[in-house]
Amino acid sequence: MPLPIQPAKRLGRRFRWAAAGAAAVLAGAGVLYTVGDFGLTQRVLNGVESRALAGRSTRLDQFGLRLLYGALQLGGRVVYPQAAELLGHYCGGRGDTLRFDAQPLLRHPEVQQALRLQKPGITFRHQAAAGPFYIARRTDWGLYYAFDLLYIRQAPGTVVFYDNYFFQPLARRSYTRFNFGRLHCKLNDGLIRVAYPQAKPFVAYAKATAPAGAMTMANY
Repeated sequence: MPLPIQPAKRLGRRFRWAAAGAAAVLAGAGVLYTVGDFGLTQRVLNGVESRALAGRSTRLDQFGLRLLYGALQLGGRVVYPQAAELLGHYCGGRGDTLRFDAQPLLRHPEVQQALRLQKPGITFRHQAAAGPFYIARRTDWGLYYAFDLLYIRQAPGTVVFYDNYFFQPLARRSYTRFNFGRLHCKLNDGLIRVAYPQAKPFVAYAKATAPAGAMTMANY
């Protein structure tokens, strides 16, 4: 007659299975990072998008998208912490204003230039034109993922940064590109509402003392 498995042994066995599973996931992620997936991820996302546009999203679509956005938040905490914080706030659906620390922005050379030129805002994605807004000379991926368009309001002695954080609807077909090593894909912004129907737009806001020389151009 076999002896019953003791609780401690059961726990140890479960831990080993969990560790093996985590190792397999990490190994798979490492392979995808190194060699890519030959477009498989994009084909899957295209199918998810097509069903969403037709109003036929499945539970599996929602589950897969939640895994994807969860991975983006988890990975972003290390690489792009501000973008991860904003994404998590949006997915949580609270909708209240999120205040953030402006000091890193004030030290950013592109932001400093935008302040000196008295621009009403800055886009951190390098592009051909963006109206009256300052365009970063080189895309800053961390700030681009955090702020689509960061508005700037200056007054004597103070500077305010704010962003209306929201995702375009599915039908707009607005896409964000993601690069993970050799794994590349683009994601329809509106798919986040399939994953998180409760998600709500909000305002990200920061206020700080204006750096010396920020108002220089306004004095001429």
